[in-house]
Amino acid sequence: MSRQKNSRQPSTISNQKSVCFLLMADSQSPTAMKKGVREMLRIVARSMGRIFSSRITPLLLIGILVTHPVFYSCGDKAIGADGTVIAEFEWNGKQRITLEEMMQEISELPEYKQRQYQDKEGLETYMLLMAESRLILNLARDEKLNEDPEILKKVQDYLHELMVKKITAQEVDGKLTLTEDDYAQHYEANKAEYVRPEQVRLSCITLLNKERSDEVYAQIKEGKDILEVAQELSDRGELVGPGANPTSPGDTDYISRSSFPAGTEPFLDAAFAAEIGQMHDGVIEVDVQGQKYYMIFRKDEARDEYQKPFEEEDVRKSVIRKAEREKRQELMDNWVIELRERAEVKTYIDRIPEAESEEAEEVSEEAQSETPPVEAEPEE
Repeated sequence: MSRQKNSRQPSTISNQKSVCFLLMADSQSPTAMKKGVREMLRIVARSMGRIFSSRITPLLLIGILVTHPVFYSCGDKAIGADGTVIAEFEWNGKQRITLEEMMQEISELPEYKQRQYQDKEGLETYMLLMAESRLILNLARDEKLNEDPEILKKVQDYLHELMVKKITAQEVDGKLTLTEDDYAQHYEANKAEYVRPEQVRLSCITLLNKERSDEVYAQIKEGKDILEVAQELSDRGELVGPGANPTSPGDTDYISRSSFPAGTEPFLDAAFAAEIGQMHDGVIEVDVQGQKYYMIFRKDEARDEYQKPFEEEDVRKSVIRKAEREKRQELMDNWVIELRERAEVKTYIDRIPEAESEEAEEVSEEAQSETPPVEAEPEE
């Protein structure tokens, strides 16, 4: 089997082999093992950063949480004592990692990450990563990090965050139920959001130079096809703005009146007023934020305004997403109001000091800079 899959982290693999050796070298004393692991973990932690960047902090916090005396008082217990042991090591007693533990942990990863660990090679990689993380957790415990006030504060904050998410899911998300009638009513109340405006499709050349645009227009008037000219201008890098399509020079695709910024109204008015197949007479000049553009176009296609039906896949998805978001916000607001009333919350806004305005701060700084330094009085 090809090893291309894990070629992204060659240094990690070699470090993993060292970990594997350490894990299975039962003859080593715990003291000697810890000394070697301390140095090795500096390398391991760096190489693991890419893989565990999103989970190492929660993992470390949870590890400290469950080993802190407040939450854990069972003494040293063999990790993964039940199940198929796939790795073990000595660190304040024998600790084990089981196949069942590993498969459960992988099943809780996002789906795109789970795919990295589907074959034997991927599972071996994950086993070694689990072992590395356990070693780091044990080292952290030896360093008394489970008693560090700063870390315990983060553990407490993380615990509070999980509790808030859990109770919110229970009291809000668990009551979020919408029917097909609810979605249909939301669509009817917001039909204007699902209207495709009137659109046109042009063959267009946009240039920055007036003289050059006059030359190009003259070529087209003499019979040269506008798309052929657009291709030549694109090859020379002269096209800008509408029609500067590198894969199909001159083609604007479908555009509406809201497709371009203020200042392009003369161009848009002419484009929507023209007949299909009609070449606009002359070069149109527009000014957008002080930059002048010169435009030559032919109207190729047009589409009328169109009310998108609820049955269209994109419309339906949008309606469901927005309806559920609005309903969730309504449930959330009502729940918070209920909590406030239940607790008889009182607020004392007058006790909150006014923030000093930026203007006042600037005036104060200017006054300080203009105040001459106090000169020392001459001694008598």
